[in-house]
Amino acid sequence: MNLQNAAVEGLVAVLVIGWIMYRQTRWQVLDPTRLWRGPIILGVVGFLQMKSVLAGGTPSVTAVALLALSAALGLGFGLVMGLLSQVRTGAEGLEARTGWIGSALWIVLLAVRIGVDVVARMAGAEAVTSIGAILLVVALNRVGRALVLARRAEQARMVAAH
Repeated sequence: MNLQNAAVEGLVAVLVIGWIMYRQTRWQVLDPTRLWRGPIILGVVGFLQMKSVLAGGTPSVTAVALLALSAALGLGFGLVMGLLSQVRTGAEGLEARTGWIGSALWIVLLAVRIGVDVVARMAGAEAVTSIGAILLVVALNRVGRALVLARRAEQARMVAAH
């Protein structure tokens, strides 16, 4: 990987994470379409990028283990972020925001992810450090959050119907 690619990948990661952190501190209408759009887009882009990274050969056992660990952490943090989210009834229906605690969890997830990258580089598992792997972790994080928020929204709708 050359310096230009690393700079572009770093910029993309910062922009995606900054955008998500900004959005999760603002009240957003709980629209099922919008709730799943981000995770799907990030997941597809991450998958396609990982596919090209892995085209060179089979990943090592260490790489697979670190990718699985990253995926589990991303999903787990997303589930917690969904549980911590505030839900309210707004002018357009249900609204949610993760808030500053969720943003703090993002920082923790990033720190853990950086630690995983350091271990991956030391172990020669470069595929784990690719932008595709990072985007997949972010997508899984958003999936975890969306799962919890979709469930909470359904429960709120059921309570309102009674």
